[in-house]
Amino acid sequence: MNNHSITTLIVAALIVDTIVGYSLLFNKNSGKTIRQWYNQFTIGAYVMDIASLIIGAFIATLLTSSYYLQLLCVVLIGIIHDTSFALFLNSVNTKSSKILEFFKSYAKEYGKLILLVDALMLVSTLIVSNYLLKNLSNNNIIFLGITFLYFGLLMVYSF
Repeated sequence: MNNHSITTLIVAALIVDTIVGYSLLFNKNSGKTIRQWYNQFTIGAYVMDIASLIIGAFIATLLTSSYYLQLLCVVLIGIIHDTSFALFLNSVNTKSSKILEFFKSYAKEYGKLILLVDALMLVSTLIVSNYLLKNLSNNNIIFLGITFLYFGLLMVYSF
């Protein structure tokens, strides 16, 4: 099923990231760095998280038209991205960059769990996109995206 539109992937990523964000930020058991991420980088953090989901999901839809292979590809894309980024972080001086220094702290706190969480979020983005395509009109998909964007911004500036 290669009929995912970029609009639907964007909306799906907004939905997934907003739901995960709320569950992490308002859960007393969530880690320190995830709160720092949104506190320090606010809307930039939210946009980077969403962009990451869109990029990974879109690449997976370009590689295959099979829904199940897209799910496999998006997991592999996430693993390649995360491990490549970790290698990059370990090879450069991050002290001159707040965001790179943050990512280093994030990796220390969560370790390999990042791979699992990112994979679940990427898979969820494709699943939600597929659901939206099958069940909603384009206007309703866009409206849903705007609604989740509103709640996501509220989340970023409320915790």
